[in-house]
Amino acid sequence: MRRTFVLKMLLGATIPLLMTLGSGVALYIALQSSLDTSAQMLREQAMVAAANNLKLRVVDAETGQRGYLIAGQDEYLLPYQKALISYDLIYDRVTEMLKEQPDQLGRLREARTLFERWQQSVAMPSLDNRRIGDASPNLQLFEQGKHLIDSYRITMDELTEVANARLRDKQQESIAIARRANIIATMGFGGAALAALILWLLLANRTSLAVNGITDAAKQMMEGHWRKRAPELGNDELAAMARAFNQMAERLEAMVSAEKQARQSLAQHVDDMVASRTKEMLAMNHLVEMLQSCHLRDEAIQVLHSVLPSLFTKTSGALLLRDEEGECFTIRVAWGLQAGQVDASVGEVDCWSLRRGKPYEVSPLVDHGVVCSHIHPQAGGHYCAPLTAHGNSLGVLHISVPDDHHNEWVNHKQLAQAVAEQVSLSLANIQLRERLQQQSVRDPLTGLYNRRYLEESLQRELARAKRENGTLSVIMLDLDHFKRINDDYGHSAGDKVLVVVGELLKNALRGEDLVCRFGGEEFTLIMPGATLEIAAQRAEQLRCSIEKLTIDIDDTALLTVTSSLGIAAYPDHGDDAQLLLNVADDSLYKAKHAGRNQVVITDLQIA
Repeated sequence: MRRTFVLKMLLGATIPLLMTLGSGVALYIALQSSLDTSAQMLREQAMVAAANNLKLRVVDAETGQRGYLIAGQDEYLLPYQKALISYDLIYDRVTEMLKEQPDQLGRLREARTLFERWQQSVAMPSLDNRRIGDASPNLQLFEQGKHLIDSYRITMDELTEVANARLRDKQQESIAIARRANIIATMGFGGAALAALILWLLLANRTSLAVNGITDAAKQMMEGHWRKRAPELGNDELAAMARAFNQMAERLEAMVSAEKQARQSLAQHVDDMVASRTKEMLAMNHLVEMLQSCHLRDEAIQVLHSVLPSLFTKTSGALLLRDEEGECFTIRVAWGLQAGQVDASVGEVDCWSLRRGKPYEVSPLVDHGVVCSHIHPQAGGHYCAPLTAHGNSLGVLHISVPDDHHNEWVNHKQLAQAVAEQVSLSLANIQLRERLQQQSVRDPLTGLYNRRYLEESLQRELARAKRENGTLSVIMLDLDHFKRINDDYGHSAGDKVLVVVGELLKNALRGEDLVCRFGGEEFTLIMPGATLEIAAQRAEQLRCSIEKLTIDIDDTALLTVTSSLGIAAYPDHGDDAQLLLNVADDSLYKAKHAGRNQVVITDLQIA
């Protein structure tokens, strides 16, 4: 580095040179002190800004907590959760800044303790109460929280006040250093010879420009203008000092910019993650609610056909359910590249998940690549989750994630497993409900509807006949001498007779007619739209068909059976369901008393 000032002073005179050297040394020390003071001012300012940021995070957390307590909506928790995440990052940065200030570090730690106490003893209990539906205000928690937050603010205000005081002291010290440098330069040049006066004046002017440039740049940066730089004039010591200051300023600006970008990136990542999880939770809640409202398996399949493609976006997949026969699995819902395979049937051997009875994965995370044969060929990861409930295999849920979305593989896999568990439970409940429903309205021996279903259906069909001004007939049928069959051949023979007669009645009636087992060997037929004459004709046909039956009993005997029938009709015999049953039953007993094996309509007898 060129020593231009020293050469000029040596050219002047020894005394001016010595005076100039002394002034230069003192000035250099002052400038170094000014730089150190400026750096300390920048650190204090950064610490104050970070401390204020900590207070803002506490305000965000308190605001989010209060908003959720008032509204009860999850979106109000976003500021609260984001504040908790960013608080620790900012706290660590402030702790690093205050490591040489034990008093300030103690205040910071005291404030953190107050904030953690507020979280544990106020925020988390109140949020938990609100989640379980308790919306009533807890005055004790409110007062405790207010006290803790007020104490936190007081502590942080003390910290920032001390920091601001230190900053003001550094500002005064910087100004004093600048003034001292000017005085040194002026007094040093005053005693120099006239010949060296111009050189000293140039040195003073040069020094003043450099010091003022660095000081002004430091003040501008202290106010937040991070792009401000000190002027670099010439190629001497002062220019090098300005360059050093500028290099330090550039590094500081890069650090601030990197911190800002990291904070923004973190906030965006948190927002995206929260939004994604919230969307999945809402979709899962909607799926669960809809499945719980379904009463039939086909209804559940329609719900799954509507929800699954929107739940597993950017993927392909299918839902396979076991057929009622239980021999194969049919694709009921499909989306993406699998969409063209709806209604296709596959066997249990076509899916490794069904074979093994547990989830099966094909991805770079596992060391195998055997893809199930029911999956449409495509690059990427594949996951099959079996649908099982109570030890029974109901089907399988399959998803395929392309390679360009492989970073979402774990999330999709976890979601698929959760959906498979919920669908399994819902389908098992629906099947159980359908089975119980059938058991409640069906006779277990003949498969015909029972008396309970008969009474409900008769009320419904009678009301329809009244609305439409139509007709309705009721036939009561009883097998003659049925007790003799049980006594002579055993109850198994009697059961077989009931089953055969039940099948005959089901096959002989119209599609809209209803046949029920009324009790014992007695059957009831409801014929909507049939007049009394039509019912009589149909009853006679049934009587003849039953009379012609031959029933094989254990390959040892052939039985024949006859029947007695009684008829009632609306509106001929009344408009009350119980009345029609009573009239038909009376007619039936008249047929029995008249010799059996005949049809009776009140007083009219048909042989």
